[in-house]
Amino acid sequence: FLEKGLRETGRWCVPLVRRLDAQLTEDDVRSVLTAVTDRHEALRLRIAERAGTWEQDIAEPGGFTALTTRSLPADVAAIVTEMTTAEPTFTTPLAATYLPGAQGDPGHLVLTVHHLAGDNASREILVTDLFTAFAQRSAGQDIALPPVGTSWREWSQRCAALATHPAVLDTREYWLETAAAATLRVADHDVTEPPRAADLCRLPATLSAEATAGLDEAQRTLRLPADEILLAALGRTIAHTRGDGVAAVDLAGHGRLVLKPDVDLHRTVGWFTTIYPVALRCNTSEPQALLTGVHDALAAVPHHGIGYGLLRYVYAPTARRLAATPAAEVFFSYLGTVPSLPELDGPVQFDMDAAAPARDTLPAFGHAVELRVYRDSGVLHLDWWYDARRMDRATVEALAQHFPAALAELTTSDAAPVDDDLDNFALVDLS
Repeated sequence: FLEKGLRETGRWCVPLVRRLDAQLTEDDVRSVLTAVTDRHEALRLRIAERAGTWEQDIAEPGGFTALTTRSLPADVAAIVTEMTTAEPTFTTPLAATYLPGAQGDPGHLVLTVHHLAGDNASREILVTDLFTAFAQRSAGQDIALPPVGTSWREWSQRCAALATHPAVLDTREYWLETAAAATLRVADHDVTEPPRAADLCRLPATLSAEATAGLDEAQRTLRLPADEILLAALGRTIAHTRGDGVAAVDLAGHGRLVLKPDVDLHRTVGWFTTIYPVALRCNTSEPQALLTGVHDALAAVPHHGIGYGLLRYVYAPTARRLAATPAAEVFFSYLGTVPSLPELDGPVQFDMDAAAPARDTLPAFGHAVELRVYRDSGVLHLDWWYDARRMDRATVEALAQHFPAALAELTTSDAAPVDDDLDNFALVDLS
């Protein structure tokens, strides 16, 4: 993100809008936000460049200072836009604007959370803590949030040590071969400078209810997860539009699952997602071969992909070699189902579109194109984000138009279930 992502680094953030009971005051809001940021180190994270390298600092607990109060009348949507576009650098992981209600009306709290301070699981932790803290404050109680298991600081230190772990070093050849395996270009143009937010465009598409149901049925009959079937369809789509070959595609892995169970991250806020490349074979061969190839390629990824980042950015001998390999032009991001926001009777309620973070968050890793897939309201949404400097819109439209047909070819085929002897829920022992 810091080397190839958005030039406006502060733009990679997600808004969260809450409606507050009229009895809650600015002091209540400040107390809640202080308690939450004091509990979670990643919300006090600062990224700074020193001597040509990026370093992180964690500020000491203290009063929450990134709170702004606006008087009514105020447009909540306009404030969300202002907060997600105004900050030019990564300086504040959590920022807030409080809008008190007039004459006993409910107020609003607009938050922006920078992605470097939290993944999707982190937002669920943050939302839970906000509800807990506001409920306690509204009842006149002291704010007492559940403790955190493994802290962000401890996780960072463990990761730094993992860069020289024998199990990680044993994967060096795998990652070097994977990074150099691409034979197929997807982008139309070469650009070296990171994109600005204005360079990034979204081409939305939605699968029909029938096609979504077909994917669900294919998961059952093929015994494959949805993301593997969708990735195979992406490979087939690229083959139809750009030709046969191997494309380098970046994926997002579950960094929270990497270490043994004694590393308890279920209450830890932070960006734990691992970004790593796979060599995606793009061809129009028989569906069975394509599906099996994708499954085998993902099954071969060691340690949920965390080793690539460690060897690319932390371990100097391989960092040099991996930096010289071409970066992946495509990012495939499967976000799963957007949870429905519950109707709660309490001092704080949701007041935003639940799909907004999945739909509106800008891409941030410098890819020419990102296929972002998520399920909302019972159907799959396919957002094709692309860098307009590197991809012609006609090319992206061709990819988007052919993808449903490629997916249908896979889900309606007579392919046999894919053999899988792996335990998908096993944790990796890198202790």
